[in-house]
Amino acid sequence: MMEQDAPGLTCSEGLQDCHVKSVSQFSAAVPDPNDAVEVTHTQLRVMLCCSDAQDCEPCLQIIITVKAAEQVSEESGEHGDEEESFSLSKSEESGQNVLLQPTALVKVGLSSPGHSEIWKTLEFKLSLSASPQSTHELLLTEAVRFESPVVVQVYAQSKGTHNVQSIRFPSLEEVCSMNLESHVKDCDAPRLRAETDPRTNVVLLHLENPNARGDDLMYQMIWDEVPGDILAWPKGEREMVLPSNFVTPCLCFQVWWKGKQLRREFCPFNNQSDTLERMQHNVSVSLKEFPVSGGGTGLSWNVTAPCRLEAEVWLCKRELSGGRCEEVSGSRQRLHNHADAGWRATRYGHLKTGEFNVSSHPLLCVQIKIHGMETHFEPQCPFARSRWKWSLPLLIGLLLMCLAILGAYFIQGVLKGYVWRWLKEDDVKGAVGGGHVVLLYPPDGNQALPGLMCHLGSSLHALGFSVSLDLWSQAELSVLGPVPWLHSRLDRLKRQGGKVVLVLTQAAWIKAEEWGAQGWERNRYGEEEEAGRSNPASSPCVDVFSASFSCILADYLQGRAGERFMLVQFESLPPETQGVAWPLPELFRGLHVYSLPSQSLGFLTELAGARQMATASARRKRAGGLRVASRALARGLSGFTAGTTLLRFAGMSQSCAGLGESGEMVPLQPGLITPPSSPDTSPKISEVEWV
Repeated sequence: MMEQDAPGLTCSEGLQDCHVKSVSQFSAAVPDPNDAVEVTHTQLRVMLCCSDAQDCEPCLQIIITVKAAEQVSEESGEHGDEEESFSLSKSEESGQNVLLQPTALVKVGLSSPGHSEIWKTLEFKLSLSASPQSTHELLLTEAVRFESPVVVQVYAQSKGTHNVQSIRFPSLEEVCSMNLESHVKDCDAPRLRAETDPRTNVVLLHLENPNARGDDLMYQMIWDEVPGDILAWPKGEREMVLPSNFVTPCLCFQVWWKGKQLRREFCPFNNQSDTLERMQHNVSVSLKEFPVSGGGTGLSWNVTAPCRLEAEVWLCKRELSGGRCEEVSGSRQRLHNHADAGWRATRYGHLKTGEFNVSSHPLLCVQIKIHGMETHFEPQCPFARSRWKWSLPLLIGLLLMCLAILGAYFIQGVLKGYVWRWLKEDDVKGAVGGGHVVLLYPPDGNQALPGLMCHLGSSLHALGFSVSLDLWSQAELSVLGPVPWLHSRLDRLKRQGGKVVLVLTQAAWIKAEEWGAQGWERNRYGEEEEAGRSNPASSPCVDVFSASFSCILADYLQGRAGERFMLVQFESLPPETQGVAWPLPELFRGLHVYSLPSQSLGFLTELAGARQMATASARRKRAGGLRVASRALARGLSGFTAGTTLLRFAGMSQSCAGLGESGEMVPLQPGLITPPSSPDTSPKISEVEWV
């Protein structure tokens, strides 16, 4: 480190009248040296030039060693009596006159990739009293950039002979790693600290050095070089909850202040056994058949995990009784966590595959053990066959069970009328409460889905909920747009309570997978686009459903998955293809899924929410109301899907299209959230008719 206000050129003893000039960047326009001196050596040194102790910048010192040229010395000896060849200079230190040679000139050029060349001329005079063989030094200081390779050319002869040196200044990360944060302003970067709450077992991230200027903190999670989303730290917060499924031994954080170059990386969970325990729920192993050349089949295994693992995988043969699984000799294979160990990065982490040179068998299973963990994973047995041993007692038991179910249905039909006499409509509405429900569904080729949505919304409204459905708010959607419309409903839901219900269909499944894949590709290539941006050409329903994905992801990242959103699927429109269930999209994991009409009770119970009851009688009354309401909802939905409307509502049209058209004819008024034709603002229904 050196003071930045030091002169640009410093000359050693024996040199006087030293000057440095900046000249044209084109080397051809720079004056040629006058052959008065020779350059014997050039040395480059990287430095930090500081105006004060806290403001240092990178700079380069060029030390040029020169001596008098031989021909100049000889000519000086022969014509020493000619006054025009020399000049007199009075020494400042001794006060004596010193005879000097004519002015010497050295040309210095600095070049760096991506920047213009810099040319300097160094002018000075040599004292004749110095020995012809003595050397002198010129010290030139120039500002450079971090991590910048610099080529320095020094010319002292007009014949073109020159000295070339190159040097690379360290990167900003290298400089900041030398504990120079207090001297280099650019070394200021955020510092995070992770700790686990022993009571709740929740991992918390603490910000240790908030920026005094209030700059935004950006961070990115990386799992073994697989980057996640670039996210902004919550404004004004000093700590943040990290979702437990994100915590893995290979998880690292890159943090930086927005607009700053330096990124600091820290990996808080390396070599922690409890982190391995957390990660084991996200590790899976599978086994499947594949055809081999020449006929027959072989077995291949797949291991998926958030991190590259040090583990072992092997085959085992399970006993017929279903007890222990004995290892197949010679099948054990080793997995390494090196980057070149065959792991492949995917959207969900890392994938490793391998093969076993055996054929499938009903008792054959695959097992994995991660190094550092004491316990094994449960064997996975994909070829096991169910063997039911039918016997007379089992047949008798099944027969009795069928008779009991038939009797229960008979008793339910007899008692249904009595139950409705005991429980009035107000009791049912009091049980479900007055919460708000927002129904969202994706565009689907099945023409029955809009009718189901309208029927579900009307049923929930009749049971006491206030309902928002985009089919009933087409006019408002066309004015506000899908995102503002959705956030207005979320604001009402926050004040009134309730849930956003997303209908799970094949189209919804595919849309969630595509949305997640697009987010992965954007982050993989460094693009920072808003996840909620929608195509203006798409329909409002598509935009509203897609806009909810960003809100679901925000809740998930804050550890609040499932507080505002839930999923529902209609059993008449299952999200399956060819009888095989798809894995739930990663975006929807953590949300409760209900199947209608069979799970109507659980669906209504979550919509109604938890409520404190003063007495046991009130709790029983509410539970009874929920059960009756769930049976009514299930019966109505079953009747609708079967083509027979069993549930009718007095004063309300059964046509969803009619509701949508009437809503379009009514202009929006100040303070009006939905058109009057929707259940939000329609006259309160006081009668429920049952057929």
